[in-house]
Amino acid sequence: MRSIVAWIVFFILVVAGPVAADDNAETQKTFSGTGEVGVLMTTGNSETESVNARLGLKYETGHLLAEGAAAALYRSEETDVGGQTVDKTSAEKYTCSAKLGYKFNAANYVFVHAAYEDDRFSGYDYQSTYSAGYGRKVIASDAVRLDIEAGPGYRYDKREDGETEEDAIFRGYAVFGYNFSDGVSFQQEVTVVTGSDNTNTRAVSALKSRIVGALSMKVSYTVDHDSDVPPGTDKTDTETALTLVYDF
Repeated sequence: MRSIVAWIVFFILVVAGPVAADDNAETQKTFSGTGEVGVLMTTGNSETESVNARLGLKYETGHLLAEGAAAALYRSEETDVGGQTVDKTSAEKYTCSAKLGYKFNAANYVFVHAAYEDDRFSGYDYQSTYSAGYGRKVIASDAVRLDIEAGPGYRYDKREDGETEEDAIFRGYAVFGYNFSDGVSFQQEVTVVTGSDNTNTRAVSALKSRIVGALSMKVSYTVDHDSDVPPGTDKTDTETALTLVYDF
């Protein structure tokens, strides 16, 4: 997992940088990032610990678009085992993704995208997708944002029992954002990856409010659904998170 995250950071900062530097003078380099962390602990009748973190990086010039993200989730809770109280891990997930695109103009671009997920409670050892396609910034105003992407790809998953699944896929993605005011915004992301064996739908709804400067508070709700899963695992996972966000 560390090697994959390191590759994303290396790719964006080292590879994308020199390419963008060759762009003509009329374009202006833009680099931005977002760091998030959320920690929840409860004591009393039940004791739980939950930690989630995310790092997102974006590098964009007149013709180049490069993005990378890595996230981690860990949750443990006290459980009675044979009369003894022990800490039991109830959630552990690591994800990362990278995207590289070429912009024809301010609205239209083509891209390649890769994503990797290691969810210890999904029945899979890991899941990965690779895709390419066309993207369009449908709306890009100060108040409203709407981006869409679509294209074919390939999925390679490995189950915990050692079996592998390979499938041709189609990936669709959309993100809608609305700024209620200078410091309060809403964002809805939907990703659909469909193939002959499985269709994964992931929706993330988030409300973000600025606290001071570049520091904000965000509450999000995630629904992750698979049409076909290994035996003994649920088709739908949900996650509610409250995180501190730092934009840079």
